[in-house]
Amino acid sequence: MNQEVRTKIIKYLYSLLKDVQKEMFGLVYSNSKSRKYIIHCARRLGKTFLLIVISCCVAYSKDNAQIRYASVSQKAVRKMVHPIFKEIFKTIKKEYRPKWNSQEGAYIIPGGSMIHIAGCNGGHEDDLRGTAADLCVVDEAAFIDNLSYLIDSVLMPQLLTVKGSMLLMASSSPVSPAHEFVEYIHQAKLEGFYSSHTIHDGGFDKDTIAEFCKETGGKDSTAWLREYLNEIIVDSDYAIIPEASSSKNKISYDENYKFYHKYVAMDIGTKDLTFVLFGYYDFKRAKLCIEREFSINGPKMTTPVLSEGIKKIEVELWKEDTPYRRVSDNNNLLLLQDLVYLHDCHFIPTGKDSLEAMVNEMRIWFSNNRIEISEHCPMLSESILFGFWNESRSGFGRSATLGHFDAIAALMYLIRNIDQNTNPIPTRLSFDQVIDIDQSNNINKLSELFNW
Repeated sequence: MNQEVRTKIIKYLYSLLKDVQKEMFGLVYSNSKSRKYIIHCARRLGKTFLLIVISCCVAYSKDNAQIRYASVSQKAVRKMVHPIFKEIFKTIKKEYRPKWNSQEGAYIIPGGSMIHIAGCNGGHEDDLRGTAADLCVVDEAAFIDNLSYLIDSVLMPQLLTVKGSMLLMASSSPVSPAHEFVEYIHQAKLEGFYSSHTIHDGGFDKDTIAEFCKETGGKDSTAWLREYLNEIIVDSDYAIIPEASSSKNKISYDENYKFYHKYVAMDIGTKDLTFVLFGYYDFKRAKLCIEREFSINGPKMTTPVLSEGIKKIEVELWKEDTPYRRVSDNNNLLLLQDLVYLHDCHFIPTGKDSLEAMVNEMRIWFSNNRIEISEHCPMLSESILFGFWNESRSGFGRSATLGHFDAIAALMYLIRNIDQNTNPIPTRLSFDQVIDIDQSNNINKLSELFNW
């Protein structure tokens, strides 16, 4: 294929783009800040079409170009990606059309260029491994489960030895701000390789935009703000604790603190985090107060390290006081036995209802403003604000930074084991505290009056 033909095909591909897509195209190719570029794009702007056109332009620009195209799943590849590729290719002269090679998982362009395509969720990130690449594309990056692994371990190493190579990510906003895509957005904004395009940039008339808005639930709906205005927001339908936004990140200590029951709650993780919470139940105000948190990665977790971390925080918080109750999930009874017999660290396996029932109980506590969280619990605070269900709502979602929202699980177990009935404040002290010490003179006068 000679250069004239290549240029003609690339110009033709560019002509297929709408105005907003041409704007994005120009921003991508004018980027000189980084090998990466992020397009934060609202729905209905033709993001996938743009990414495919860019992939084709690179593939036709020279012989033996290598393009890796990452989509969310094989289903998305089959239903969304392939149809667009085929629609574009059928308009190109037959002699220059690519052929699909199922064994390679790639379109092969005359001249040897290859566009490898894979759905990456479900453990298929490594399907796009290779030696070198001219372009790596991540479509719907906000919905890739292990995004950082895909980018940092699989795709970026393929670009480092190829001059002019680039990694292009594009997506609408994720369901939860805890997703790794948000971290890449923050970096891209700071370093200048980011652009945002809302529904208002798509060239739609006001009536059409108003219809989109109405269909998503109105201008204040989560779907409208996230899908069309690129806001980073938790979908209320998927938020584990929608009521958590009203919680206060502070603890109000009172004079009875030393008497209140102290608690430790743990969610044991192997693949995920092992997460431990430390707190007390303020009987006077009927509030659960979380003071500290401790987490350790599954592979690094051993009973000596775990017990040492727990006891250290207990001493820092409560000196020599023994916790009223330590509770844990019952997923690893052998580990709990080791903590008891080898490290004198006793945990009670907690009983469990259905996950939905335990979450609902926790939500009631939040809605009644019965939980206070210290500033020393950042992962718990982030988890309750940004935690989300998986798509089928059969379990919690997953975040690279917050794990399987293990902090929320630990909080669930803690709430289920709070003793709300026993008053830990000594009876005599409780009576004495009703009397203001400053009123002692009046008491003495009354005593004299009644000859006490």
